[in-house]
Amino acid sequence: MAISENVVVNAPLEKVVAAFASEDFARFVSDRLGISLDSFSVDGDTAGAYTATAQRGVPADRVPDMAKKFVSKGLSLTQTDAVSAPAADGSRTVTSDIKAGGVPISATATQKLTADGDKTNVAVSGEVNSSIPFVGGKIAKAAEPFAGKALTKVARSLEEWIASQG
Repeated sequence: MAISENVVVNAPLEKVVAAFASEDFARFVSDRLGISLDSFSVDGDTAGAYTATAQRGVPADRVPDMAKKFVSKGLSLTQTDAVSAPAADGSRTVTSDIKAGGVPISATATQKLTADGDKTNVAVSGEVNSSIPFVGGKIAKAAEPFAGKALTKVARSLEEWIASQG
């Protein structure tokens, strides 16, 4: 199943890249999505390539209906964002890997961050996968709209959070 979104963030690329390394931003996004941020860490220097890892909790009422019988008490998500070093044009690529604890559901996404003056273009592509026998494809298909909306909300939250930082 495929996800494809394009969003323009009214903030410079360097501020967008810094947000991916901010626990405050991770908490801000989690609040906007109605989920909890349980832990956050960054490995590496944000001037180059680095990895940010967030552990989140999704309450049962935020889980798509089709998946509720598999995760009736909610689920934990581990999101690992590998941010590339700047390319020659200054652009960055964020490769996200999202794993659901206790169930064979995962998502991968690539976000291409490109400067456009004082704005940043965010082009997202990805997919949701589930290897649950017989219903995995249906669950992945049902989860995709939620994942696409979440990725768009993250991009929109970037702009809002950066503006609040002054």
